[in-house]
Amino acid sequence: MFKKFFSAGLLFWIPLLFTVWILDSVIEFSDRLLVFLPPRWLPESIYGVHIPGFGLLVAAAIVLLTGVVVANVLGRKLVYWWETLLERIPVVKQLYGGIKKIAGTFLNPQSRSFQKVVLVEYPRKGMWTLGFVANQAGPALSQSCGGSAVAVFIPTAPNPTSGYVVLVPQEDVRDTSCSIDEALTFHVSMGVVQPGSASEVEAKTPEP
Repeated sequence: MFKKFFSAGLLFWIPLLFTVWILDSVIEFSDRLLVFLPPRWLPESIYGVHIPGFGLLVAAAIVLLTGVVVANVLGRKLVYWWETLLERIPVVKQLYGGIKKIAGTFLNPQSRSFQKVVLVEYPRKGMWTLGFVANQAGPALSQSCGGSAVAVFIPTAPNPTSGYVVLVPQEDVRDTSCSIDEALTFHVSMGVVQPGSASEVEAKTPEP
């Protein structure tokens, strides 16, 4: 009986505390951006109180304003001049160019990267895991793989932000009906919560 109630309590508090901790970290980080503002513009000076998350609103406003500027003709010319300057700096050129390509892939509405969940044999034959199709392999890499291949990102558990990218022959990739959220939950839960099963409901609501 004690174990049952204690487990129910943990299932309530652990997700709540982690959610609060992550949100608090994001808000605290965003508030550090306020050091770039003149003191008279801060909420403490205007309203006399500290407003948590005000830095996040300022950051969103800056991003939106930047988007408006760079979307017009003059803004595009400024961006072109800036990127031309960066391309002349040896180390910065590779870093900036690589990060921009990655960001463009994720932010492009037409991009199909990381929108499909597949099953692949990894780390060896006979062992399967869920991965995300990053892109179709180019002609050079496909030829080296002996035919058509795809680049698959395989997250690590329980931290799906890191992982491995493997080239898998097209015929060895198995399509699934799993959603992105289901696949991420599978890795974060270390396989406890599986797509299409009742595990997710049972994990959220313990039996009375």
